[in-house]
Amino acid sequence: MKGRCWLFIYICLYILLSLPSLAYAEDAKQAEKAPTLEGLNNRIEDLEGHRELLKDLGEEVKNYRDHIQAEMTRFQETMQSERDSFFAMFQFLVGAQTALLAIGGYIVIYYIGQTKMDLRKQMELELDQTKKELNKEFQQQLREEKQMIEKQFHNELALAIKDYHNQLQQVRSQMEKQYKDTLEQVARETEQDYVALKKNIENEKTFTSSRIWVMGPEAEIKKMETEEVDLIRRRGIQHVQVKLFDRDQLHQALENNEFDILIYRYIMSADGSSDQDLITIAKMLIEKNDEIPFIVYGEEKIKKETLNTLNKYRYFSISNFRLSLIGNIFALAYAFNKQNRNRS
Repeated sequence: MKGRCWLFIYICLYILLSLPSLAYAEDAKQAEKAPTLEGLNNRIEDLEGHRELLKDLGEEVKNYRDHIQAEMTRFQETMQSERDSFFAMFQFLVGAQTALLAIGGYIVIYYIGQTKMDLRKQMELELDQTKKELNKEFQQQLREEKQMIEKQFHNELALAIKDYHNQLQQVRSQMEKQYKDTLEQVARETEQDYVALKKNIENEKTFTSSRIWVMGPEAEIKKMETEEVDLIRRRGIQHVQVKLFDRDQLHQALENNEFDILIYRYIMSADGSSDQDLITIAKMLIEKNDEIPFIVYGEEKIKKETLNTLNKYRYFSISNFRLSLIGNIFALAYAFNKQNRNRS
């Protein structure tokens, strides 16, 4: 409605503003005529009339707009009042409906409760009567079942005792056989364990009874006696002798089989020449032609001439570090013990 009012106002304004233009167009046709004082006065009066008309029309438009605004405000207030009234009525109806439902539910529950109590009493009476009848029938059946079970029990007990004696005899025979087999198996396993234990003891005796000679320069073998030799002895090998190289003594020891492993501490000479004692020992071992492990222990590289001589001996080994020396000794102590070979 408000949009239509404004459209009507715009049309009126357009018509009024078009009137001077029409007048001006009409006067343009008479432009060729010379204006007179009377004509000018008439035009002024017309313009004054138009201005008064526009002024009156503007007042009417303003009054009409105020009227429309007042009508819109009154309409909104009326709608708000009706909405509040409707909402209050709706709340009242909802509250009334809730109250009616609560009252109706209480009445229904009350009557259902009363009916349920009467029904429960009736059911309890019928249930008591049924229980009495069932109890009487049950006692009768129980007596009959008891007599039947007692009779069946005596028969089954006699059969079970007879079967038990038979099974007991079979179990006894099986247990005697199993005990005999187990005893034989334990005897065999014990004998195997005894043989293995005896073998381990012999191996341990073979290991601990190994005889080791350590030879080399005096300063070096004295140092070895407090380090490497002490480490060997603490591992169980007690027959370790530290000796200076003596050709005759070594020859006699080889003839008498006085050691199982020979260790030589190798140190390169200051002038870089070959170690003649090491070469001599290698030649003696080659001449003896026996299975005596010969370990050359040293971190320095062996001269090629000396190494060529050592390689002619089949049981020669080099250990560059303390750990490799200990490992070689423990491995060779089992494999090259003369007493063990003699027993074999």
